[in-house]
This record gives sequence, structure tokens and C-alpha cells, in this order.
Amino acid sequence: MHAHARDGEPTPAQRVRSVVEAADSLTVTTDGHSIGLVGLHTVDAGGGLTLHDPPGEHLGAELDASLGGTLPAVAEFTDVAPVHLRDRVRARLSLHGWLGTAAGRGLHLHTEYAVLAEHGRSRRIGVDELVMAQPDPLARAEAELLSHLDSAHEDMVRALARLAPADVRAAAVRVRPARLDQYGITLRFEHAGRSHQEVRLGFGKVVRYPEEVGEGIRGLVAGRV
Repeated sequence: MHAHARDGEPTPAQRVRSVVEAADSLTVTTDGHSIGLVGLHTVDAGGGLTLHDPPGEHLGAELDASLGGTLPAVAEFTDVAPVHLRDRVRARLSLHGWLGTAAGRGLHLHTEYAVLAEHGRSRRIGVDELVMAQPDPLARAEAELLSHLDSAHEDMVRALARLAPADVRAAAVRVRPARLDQYGITLRFEHAGRSHQEVRLGFGKVVRYPEEVGEGIRGLVAGRV
């Protein structure tokens, strides 16, 4: 559901790039192993992953024994909301490709395509789309910004909630900020049962830096959209 939304929204490819950009952990799975990594990856402009000094020798040994020096592999990410929602998993992402050696110590996943599962549906995004997309400029700061808004500015959240349709507000027992990107903010309206609704509020102009988020939110509350 959208209220006061502008045309701009992250594309699926942008969402993929943003999830990877913000993620600290992932799981890499090959035919022989599944290994969790924390703080040991970087992403390149084409959506490929470099795994820096992965623990153990399992992947390296499997790679050495492979034909052609590559392995089919999947890197999996979970996008979790930084605020305390009932269902905090916002999206699941998998990058599918071929694992090979990287320059220096480490391994590189050459991504062929991604699968993004969110809002009850899955999308396959090709590498051409990933190369053309850029991560959201707020991706790395989103967790801190949303957490601060949720914990220190309840009055602002209430003011934003008043922009949602009346029937959505009437059915809700709690509202929390659930997502934030350069185009707008999404509020989660939780019901007395397990259900919820989300309302997206589009900023009056695209936010380019984390420092501009406050202005965007104040503009929404003031009605300048």
C-alpha cells in the first residue's frame, strides 16, 4: 500500500545491491560444504563477491579438487529489520554463480543471477541488471537511522502514521518504521493478531545522503509532498 508515494522506488536489482551492501554476514553453499561468514566479504560493481580468508580449508580444498578450477556456489543473505517487529525478516537473497580464486588470499563468487524473495514473491535478477544498478546511498546507514527514529522520535513516527489511510490506522495496535531508502520510508502497522499492513510514504525529493533523511521526514510531516 502506498500513500503520497512518488514514482521512485528501488528496483529489484537495487534492492539486491543494497541488501549485499548492508549485510555483515552470509552463508556460502557448494555441493560439499555450507560455511557462514561474518565480516569477511566485499562486493564489486558487477555484484560479484570476494570472500576474504574464509575460515578453514574446506572451500579451498574443494576448489582445488574441482575440474576447471571453479565450483557452482550460492551465497545467501537475510535482510532483517533493525527495529523490533513481529516478523523482522524483510527479504531473503541468494546469489548464484561460480566460485573461483581471487587475487591474493580469498575466493571470488562470479554472480550469474540473483533471487530476491520479499513481499511474498520471488524475483530472478540477471547479472546485466545487477551491473547497471547501484546500492541505495542509505543502505549502510539505514539500520542506525531507523533505530534512532524508532527509539528517540516516537512523536515523529506518530505524525508520519497520520499520513496513512484512516482504515489502516484504525486497525493497528502499534506502528513502527520498517524500511528506509532514498525514495521514502515504509511504516509497519501491526494488528491485534499476527497480521500487519505496510504503508510507504514517498519523500518530496530523492535523498542523496544520510544527513538529508531528517529533512525528508520533516517535509512529509509538514505536508510538503
